[in-house]
Amino acid sequence: MGGNGHPFYEPLSARDAWFLYAERPSTPLDLGTVYVFEGGSRIPGGRGALGIEETIKERIHLVPRYRQRIRRVPVNFAHPVWVDDPHFDLGAHVRREVLPPPGDGAALRRLVMRILSRPLDMRRPLWEMTVVTGLSHDRVVIVNRAHHAMVDGVSTVDILTLLLDTTPETYTPDPPDQEWEPRPAPTDWQLIRPMLWNVGAHSKDERTVLPAVWNTTRVPWRSLFKLSGKMVSPRPDLFFNRKIGTQRTGRGLKVPLSAFKALKDRFGCTVNDAVLAVVSEGLHRWFKARGESVPERVRVFCPVSVRSDASRGRIGNQISGMVLELPTGDLTMEERLRSIKVTTGDLKRTRQAVAADKLVGLADWAPPTLLVLAGRLMSNPQGGANINVTNVPGPQFPLYSGGAQLLEVWPFAPLYPSMGLGIAIVSYNGDAYFGLTADPGLVSDVEEFTAKLREAAAECAALAAGPA
Repeated sequence: MGGNGHPFYEPLSARDAWFLYAERPSTPLDLGTVYVFEGGSRIPGGRGALGIEETIKERIHLVPRYRQRIRRVPVNFAHPVWVDDPHFDLGAHVRREVLPPPGDGAALRRLVMRILSRPLDMRRPLWEMTVVTGLSHDRVVIVNRAHHAMVDGVSTVDILTLLLDTTPETYTPDPPDQEWEPRPAPTDWQLIRPMLWNVGAHSKDERTVLPAVWNTTRVPWRSLFKLSGKMVSPRPDLFFNRKIGTQRTGRGLKVPLSAFKALKDRFGCTVNDAVLAVVSEGLHRWFKARGESVPERVRVFCPVSVRSDASRGRIGNQISGMVLELPTGDLTMEERLRSIKVTTGDLKRTRQAVAADKLVGLADWAPPTLLVLAGRLMSNPQGGANINVTNVPGPQFPLYSGGAQLLEVWPFAPLYPSMGLGIAIVSYNGDAYFGLTADPGLVSDVEEFTAKLREAAAECAALAAGPA
């Protein structure tokens, strides 16, 4: 099949493999993003967003992972590997849907959630795009999905910059030197044999290697013990922390980024602190409106990218995370923000945000079978956090596809087991876009939560504009 006949494979890192081990049928762990484009093209004869398939065809050689699929190693003797898909068909990954009249937001939401609810086909490369037409003003929507094992949130932005342009004029890269041909996949024995050799090598060297590992990681390990204590200690018992089903519902909220930046300048916090303050206030208002007992604190897991500039362009997960207690009791917005600023500052000073990354990095030392069990353990209903809040910084300038401007970006993170509600935020061209994903069986009023977040964002803006 391949040009030189030599088998090709690339092992997943422990970090990437964990997302495969932790996935369950009811919780597909893929990242969804909804891109809303203007209709037509600003360039005469431009293909617009409708021509995204042609754009991908011209640029896919820049992202080889888009033509690779997962190959598992027998009995999990080693982590799964990436191999070229011998049956790759671009048309199977770029689908098209037409909304029935009147093409309103409600119909689009239903379609998007239906798309995000179905698992990706593990026999193919773990991504797909759905081009949606039939909307008002001839807008074009692209629903992009990629499995968490393939990319983290920040590198998803990197990939999309390969498919988008910074000006209406379309960029056409140089074609590859030769036409793509899938390289042959390895046999089971070719995958297992290196592991058998490595076992012997590790047994000889472990007396010198393990002390070196300890010496270089002893500080992160101390922080890791603190982080682990949070994850295994009892979390507040909230109504959406139950076993989740396969259905999804969602809503979106757009907030000017200037309000968060103004709070940053006024209070010396980060933009992420201000975003978390809005989430905290929104939860407080929502719990009260529902007649629920309002907890003093809600435990939140916040993924944090540790992707360096040197690693930009590489596909794979380079994420860490913070586990923090959001103050959801009866506080003013300013009190809430100051509390969060202190908490996140303490986490950074004690290096607990980095500790989570060290945990997964050291997982490369663990047998894959152990990581399978760890993935299942960490995804059980007794998981340590109440809710996942992902904040991804995006470009603060307009982007285009085929001459059509990208108007809005709506992120939707996967729901994890026993977390029936998740929040993802991405900033783009001066606005912060909140995407809410929920299990309708546990959260039947996600639109009410969205309304409370909107009220919280308005209070945030008022605080930013208020007297010093």
